[in-house]
Amino acid sequence: MDYKRRIALLKTRFKALGLDSFLVTDETNVSYLSGFTGKDSVMLVTTGKAFFITDSRYIQEAEESLRGVVPELATGSAYSKICDLVKASRIKRMGFESMDLPYEAALRLKKLLANVKLAPIKDAVEELRSLKETAEVEAIRKSVRLTKAVFKDLLQSLKPGATEESLAKKVEMNFLASGARPAFDPIVSSGANSSKPHAAPGRTRIRKNSFVMIDMGCKLSGYCSDLTRTVLTGAIKDRFADIYTTVRIAQKMAIAKVRDGARISEVDFAARGYIHSKGFGKYFGHSVGHGVGMTIHEKPTVGRASEGFLKKGMVMTVEPAIYLPGFGGVRIEDMVLVTGKGCEILTQ
Repeated sequence: MDYKRRIALLKTRFKALGLDSFLVTDETNVSYLSGFTGKDSVMLVTTGKAFFITDSRYIQEAEESLRGVVPELATGSAYSKICDLVKASRIKRMGFESMDLPYEAALRLKKLLANVKLAPIKDAVEELRSLKETAEVEAIRKSVRLTKAVFKDLLQSLKPGATEESLAKKVEMNFLASGARPAFDPIVSSGANSSKPHAAPGRTRIRKNSFVMIDMGCKLSGYCSDLTRTVLTGAIKDRFADIYTTVRIAQKMAIAKVRDGARISEVDFAARGYIHSKGFGKYFGHSVGHGVGMTIHEKPTVGRASEGFLKKGMVMTVEPAIYLPGFGGVRIEDMVLVTGKGCEILTQ
């Protein structure tokens, strides 16, 4: 991973805002900029140096493994070390992550840095993360391959009589046995339970001639995958066939809109508009997709109110759905990579 380049891009971003430094407190963003995988660390990036601040538990690891940053030991609080570095670097205007730094922490910094202008900035690093480097895409591919393999194995156990809970546990155990971990709690919901988008797996048993929604993904080598399939356990029913076909066509229409430069909201509208035209509009509430990378939900959000445009290198899900209370639901989710000519479906 090109951490030096990432830090340079962040510097360009905050300097364009008239700032001379940026405080990174989000754990994932610290890892993205430094490669550090531990906890309780922050970064202070100035126009000159990038300081990595941690305590005695992690300082040796930082000194031995990190490149392109200056490890700094916080012997007291991280606030004291930040103040010392701010003064030594003669910082005047410092940005901070407004969506991560707690209100009380921001007040404390403001009091300690009375002569420094603090500027709340949203998504400065998250926007950098949305454009995946080649190495990141390869890491995501490996995560996807494992998820597909675990799903294929799960199908052997997807039989009438098995409980939702036992199937979800099997997914978790297979991920752990393969050196990964679940990127989120697996969803296994059968029959009427599948009308709840994020239903918690319970003791409900899989029935014959029914259907099961499975949403699963893992985190492997720091990167996530996400896959949803709705599968049958016997004969297909006309009503299920109707909503499944509608969702499948809606997904294809949305994926056809994914390309470099496309307006993000148009991807959502393609799927949502088709589902609405078939009379199921009120049964699809959530966004059509979301970015996937170091976390399972990141930029871009692919919804009806989303602003901006897709860019080459983004990795996102496309997951239209229909949820009918009392009957059940269908969601089909695939991950796609935005390319210069359209997109590549990673989960096929």
